[in-house]
Amino acid sequence: MKLLNKSLFYSLLFSIGTQSCKTINTQDQDVEVQLSAVSYNGNIKQIINNNCFYCHSGETPSAGMDLTTYDNLVEAVKNRGLLNRINNASNPMPQSGLMMKEDRLKLKEWAEKNFPLEANTNSINTVKTPTMYYKAPEITPINIDNEGFDFMTKMQGHWVGDIFLLGQKIPWFTFDFRAINTSQIHGLFEGGTMGNLFNTFFVAEYKGVKTIMLRNGGILADIYRTSYFVLTEVSNNEYLFVDAYGGKDIMWVKVSFKDNKMKMVSYTSRMGSNKPSKHMEFNGALLHSDLAQKASEKYNFPTKEVVKRFPNGMPLADWGEQYPVVTSASYMMQAGDKSYAELGELAQDPIQINDIENIATVDLSFKRSDLSKDNKISVYLSREPLTDNKGNFKTEYGYISEKMMNEVLLFPEISKSQNDFQLTYLHEGKCYLTFVIDNNQDMTPGKGDYYSESLALDLKAGAPLKIEVDNILKTIN
Repeated sequence: MKLLNKSLFYSLLFSIGTQSCKTINTQDQDVEVQLSAVSYNGNIKQIINNNCFYCHSGETPSAGMDLTTYDNLVEAVKNRGLLNRINNASNPMPQSGLMMKEDRLKLKEWAEKNFPLEANTNSINTVKTPTMYYKAPEITPINIDNEGFDFMTKMQGHWVGDIFLLGQKIPWFTFDFRAINTSQIHGLFEGGTMGNLFNTFFVAEYKGVKTIMLRNGGILADIYRTSYFVLTEVSNNEYLFVDAYGGKDIMWVKVSFKDNKMKMVSYTSRMGSNKPSKHMEFNGALLHSDLAQKASEKYNFPTKEVVKRFPNGMPLADWGEQYPVVTSASYMMQAGDKSYAELGELAQDPIQINDIENIATVDLSFKRSDLSKDNKISVYLSREPLTDNKGNFKTEYGYISEKMMNEVLLFPEISKSQNDFQLTYLHEGKCYLTFVIDNNQDMTPGKGDYYSESLALDLKAGAPLKIEVDNILKTIN
């Protein structure tokens, strides 16, 4: 059996068996299932991991509330109104929407029983329940020989705007979409040390139809995940991509264009455990197209050459022997200390990082003997250097100038305890690397922040570019 993160799916599959989700079906034969009593290690920890881990973990958890330990969770329930917040429909936690009712009731029962750590084995009940199976919908892809192929041209460019993500509005965000071969366009977005995340659109053959597919994923909250979508609707400059196995009831992404602007919105259903709700919405303007144009010319993009064929649809993901009900074209594996390539292989990802052409990798090593000691580091990859020829940071009114901020292509944040970090899925070509310590934590380089002089890079596919970082020595004046 694969070493999957079992807690990732525990409450998901329990909910599939107890809720009325229209794409979940049951067989006539009943099977016996053990339902353990409520306890932290038995089920509460899994509920918290599934719903709260993203924001309430790490060195700087949201609201100063780290919910990754038993003691912290008990304290949050007793003294910080956690149960009230998770049941507040107008201001829920998680901010993306109320967690499942069954999970909220379990948390309430756990508190009422004085927070048991382990289950009372005498309380385990055996019940009979119908065997579950999932009937995937029939997906009809758009044939790009007839319509929709213009999407590939429209998506190119450096887009800058704002984003709604997991219930929060972020005023500045960017996507850099460029061709990486004759019929594939790729954009990387990286917001922290959780891992490199990406969207890559490519020409595919899906059940005998030449269409466009989307591969989305990366490493988030220590979980490797890639999900696949297929183009099923095209109308008035809107392009709809649905989960390539479970369809629109599971997940979908819509990209629309108007004038010089692009909107990308995604809806998810926690793998079918509830109705899809908004996960992300990006609204941006096309600020630069020169890098995309160079890539287009280099690779003779776009053509209708097929990157990947799925003659029978998506291969069924393996979520482990205990989780036979697979609802999505999503391939997952717990990260641990494994490499990106190893995780892709273990997850049986149909397209792995070594299958992606013309992408570069940078290995960063932080010595921490400069001003970065005991500090988080913001890494800025930009089209132009953020410092001038005298090594001064380019600012206006004490902050990075708007023009320079809009040159940024990528902006991961390195935790203060991390000494090594790998940037993957990078576009080839020239760019600049600048490191900033955000002393006042306002998410914007400004007066009083520490920084390094911008380093010119020429990224190429192949062996990783190795950079030792020990040059964060200056202060923005």
